[in-house]
Amino acid sequence: MKNEIVRCVCTDMSVDGHGIARSKDLVVFVKEMIPGETADVKITAEKKNYAYGIIDTLIEASPYRTKSLCPVAYKCGGCDFRHISYEGQLAIKKKLLENTFRGLNVRIEDVVPSPKTDHYRNKVQIPVKDGKAGFYRKYSHDIVEQEHCLLQFEGADEILKDALEIFRERNILDSVRHIFLRKGEGSDEVMLGIIVRKKEIPVWRKTAQEIVRRRPEITTVVLNINTRDDNVILGEEETVLYGPGIIRDIYDGISVEISLKSFYQVNHDQMVQLYAKACSTLNEGESVLDLYSGIGTISLFAARRAREVTGVEIVEDAVRNAKRNAALNHMENVAFFLDDARGDMRKYMQGKDAVILDPPRKGISKELADDLIASGIPKIIYISCNPATLARDLGLLKEFYDFDTVTPFDMFPHTVHVESVVKLTRKGR
Repeated sequence: MKNEIVRCVCTDMSVDGHGIARSKDLVVFVKEMIPGETADVKITAEKKNYAYGIIDTLIEASPYRTKSLCPVAYKCGGCDFRHISYEGQLAIKKKLLENTFRGLNVRIEDVVPSPKTDHYRNKVQIPVKDGKAGFYRKYSHDIVEQEHCLLQFEGADEILKDALEIFRERNILDSVRHIFLRKGEGSDEVMLGIIVRKKEIPVWRKTAQEIVRRRPEITTVVLNINTRDDNVILGEEETVLYGPGIIRDIYDGISVEISLKSFYQVNHDQMVQLYAKACSTLNEGESVLDLYSGIGTISLFAARRAREVTGVEIVEDAVRNAKRNAALNHMENVAFFLDDARGDMRKYMQGKDAVILDPPRKGISKELADDLIASGIPKIIYISCNPATLARDLGLLKEFYDFDTVTPFDMFPHTVHVESVVKLTRKGR
C-alpha cells in the first residue's frame, strides 16, 4: 500500500489539521487537504485501520483553498492553515469545535476573528541545534530555517538575523539552546532572552551589548541557564545582561510588567476581546477568584468590574509581577497568592461569587473540579486553549452546573488552535 496512489474525497478535518479522506473503506489522513476536496493521494504510511498520505494530484479544490504566502509553510510546524483562506479557517475551527463538543448539548458560536491575522505573535521561541535556528518540523525535532516568519511580530526577523550573526562571529552559537523574543505591543519594548547550556556571564554580557548596539529597539536582555537534558525550554537560573529584566505592555488602559518566565497571551489585540467577553457577566458587588492568574492580566481586567479579585498562581516570578502590576495600576481590590491550583483551593473559594479558570492545555484536575462542586460557587467562567480538555472538564461539572454556549476566539490565526470561553451557572439557583 505504501507509495500507492488512491483517489480520495476529504470529508472532515482532524484536530491536528490533517484532512480526513476516504477511498472506499480506507481512511487516510492527508496533509493540507481541505474538506470537500477530491485528490489522488500518495500513501506515505499504513497502519492497521488507517493510513497517512500527501496530495499527488488535486482533482477538485475547495473554494477555501488559497496560495500560501510562506515558502516553508509545508515543511514548518508553525502554521497548519496557510493554504486555507481566513474565512475558511474560521469555518473549519467552528466545525472542529462542534465535533469536539458533540454530546454535551452546547451551541458553538461563530469564531470571533482576530484583529490581526499576520504578525500577531508577541512572543517568539526559536530553537537552535547543530548551527541551525528556526522552527521544528511538525512531529520532529528537525529544524526548518527561514528568513521571514509571518506569524511573529514585525521586526523580529531582523533581530534574530543580527543575533545569530553575532553568535556565529563570536563562535558561541553552539552554546545556545533557544532564542526568545517578546514585545510589548502597547509599549514597543522588546525583550531578548538567550537560553544557554552553561553559565559564562562575561562572554554573554559583551555579546548582549553588541546586539543592543545593532538593535536599539531591544530594551532588555536576559540570560537563562538551562542544563537539563530534556525539551523544557527555560531553566531556573537567570541573569539580566542589559536593561531592567522586564518589559512593559499596555492593554485596554492597563499597564503590566512581564518577565521572561511569565505567561502572557501571544495575541495582544485578541486578548482584549477575549477578556472583555469573559468578564462581561461580572458585577460590581461580586468577589471573584482567578485561578491560574499568571501576571494578573485577567485579574486586573476583572477588578474594574468586580468588588474584589483574588488571584492564585504557581509561578513565583509571575506572582511577583502580578503584585507589582496591581500597584502600577493603583488597584487595591486585587490580591495575589503563590499556590498550586491543582491542590486544595477550598480556602480561596469561601465567600466567592465567581471563579475564573484559565488553565494550561491539560485543563483542570479532578480535585479542582470536586472543590468547585463542593463550594457551591454560583458562577464559573472557563477560558480554554484546548477544546478536548474543556469538553472533558465540562463533563465533570455538568451535573451541578448549566452551560449552553461556547464562544470561540481565533487567538492563533493560520494554526489549528482556538481559544474558547464558557460561562457556567450553578443549578437550582
